[in-house]
Amino acid sequence: MDPRTADPVQSIWRDLPEDTFREHLVRLEERTNAVPMDVQQFDVSTNIKSHRSGHLLSVNDEQGLANAFAFLVAVEEGAQSVAAVCLEEDVKLTTLTIRFAAVDAISEAVQGALRHVIDVLSVKSDRLVDSHLKLDELFRLVTKMHFRRILARLRSSKWTKPKFLSRSHKKPLWQDFANLSHRVQFLYTKRELSIRQSLEEQLENLTRLYSSFEIVALDSDEEFAHLIRLVRTSYDFCTYEVVQEYARRLENAGPTSQVRSALKTIRQIEKIAAYYRISNTLIRISRLYPQYFQAEKLVLNFLPPYASVPTSIGYEDWAKTCHVHAEIQLIVYYDMHFSDTFTSNSRSHDSHNANFLPPRVIGTSKYLCYLCYLFMKVHGRYPPANTHGRLYDQWTIPDCADFGDDQRNFYRYIIQQIDNEVLARASEPPLWRPEPMTSRENLLDTMGDESSTVLWRRPPPDGGRNAIS
Repeated sequence: MDPRTADPVQSIWRDLPEDTFREHLVRLEERTNAVPMDVQQFDVSTNIKSHRSGHLLSVNDEQGLANAFAFLVAVEEGAQSVAAVCLEEDVKLTTLTIRFAAVDAISEAVQGALRHVIDVLSVKSDRLVDSHLKLDELFRLVTKMHFRRILARLRSSKWTKPKFLSRSHKKPLWQDFANLSHRVQFLYTKRELSIRQSLEEQLENLTRLYSSFEIVALDSDEEFAHLIRLVRTSYDFCTYEVVQEYARRLENAGPTSQVRSALKTIRQIEKIAAYYRISNTLIRISRLYPQYFQAEKLVLNFLPPYASVPTSIGYEDWAKTCHVHAEIQLIVYYDMHFSDTFTSNSRSHDSHNANFLPPRVIGTSKYLCYLCYLFMKVHGRYPPANTHGRLYDQWTIPDCADFGDDQRNFYRYIIQQIDNEVLARASEPPLWRPEPMTSRENLLDTMGDESSTVLWRRPPPDGGRNAIS
């Protein structure tokens, strides 16, 4: 879709020209290494403003399910594959619409695989299927969908790099485990020898498993079985309390290059483990809310992406185009079609359907960038769940002729507030931050968080209306 259809008088950039806005972004990037904020996470359940009651999904389950589906469709490397998802409930028809957005169109192959996932998740009323068998089937399907992506995370010799990474040269992930193991001796006392030995043994076993994957025959049944075992073992590793405590000690060990490297390594293992966790989450939520996970009750919808916009202003020389991030696509869509804020411009009958419950949160395959975080914070309808703090000046907003006056004025206000924040931060003393990991799965932070690690819980008598989140 064309993101630039408004004339200059209508434009959301009328009061603050986009070039001026982008120049301010570059100024802030130059003073912060393009990372104005530290990584942050937020509890969305405490930040939900006045939404209509009646949702069957708890807020945290809505966030978890939306995140899981966004993760599922992000099968390729690069920013173009980053996805966002919103869930729409119709409590009368008991339907759940899963609405997807991405910078690039989601391929037919991925859409087909996603429908297969939905079929696996569907609760068959005529027979009770053991959830552990369902989990195994779904886990294999998810691993197959993301096979190339997992190879990339492993930095495997079997991985064919995309062109934009052709000049990067990194050793296989398992070769970084030595530094992870070496850090152990500095973080545990002599009295903690048994814990230290347990950690070192876990890392040795993981090293053998990862390294041996490289010598398994390419495209063989054994290769896929080995990868399944590797992902599942990584999950067990990340949910082991001793490992979680080690990760916490690393976080507090001081910002040396060796510690930063060790943290990146353990977080990369966590990303690989996430393919089992996502399968687990989907099975758990499908059993908590069986009324939505039945044939014809789950509806998939894919937003057409916006075209890129050329630019001559950027922090990086290669940055020649701007893009509408997936999160912004969804917000603009709901503002145009369903938002109570702009009812005069709403163009869908669903906005007047008393049984239609709009999304309360946005799920993403990666953490929010700095500008998406600010946009959502000022917009106010969807609480940000996190941010990696990185600023991408190639970010932009649709500027459409069919926006209503209220929506157009609101976006002008948001742009001005973001610009004020950018200028305020740019006026502070320079503060260099290292480039953050743009996604984290937080398995290492879930000690005691049953909902993140347990396979499934029997649905409560109310069908999950008051599910613990």
